[in-house]
Amino acid sequence: MDKETIKKELVDESNNILAKYAEPDIVESVSVMNMSAKTVFLGSLRVYNEDVVSDIVKDLEKQLKGYGELSVRDEKIIPCCAPNYTHISFNITIKN
Repeated sequence: MDKETIKKELVDESNNILAKYAEPDIVESVSVMNMSAKTVFLGSLRVYNEDVVSDIVKDLEKQLKGYGELSVRDEKIIPCCAPNYTHISFNITIKN
């Protein structure tokens, strides 16, 4: 599978998960880091409802683990002038 196809699928999967939990944010793109021995895909989501963060992380892990080595992390963000949210990031490493 080529990198652009994987990138598009990751965006679609992320947005489907956000829509499933009625989150207003969307993922517009996933970054790609090309290295000699591997390719890494980096994505992030904003989740405003604290009650669904763990479910979204579980869904991401379930849906994205088939692509390669997956790492998911989350961090609570408290901005001064906007609603609080949880930043969920993932990276997928695929060996070339």
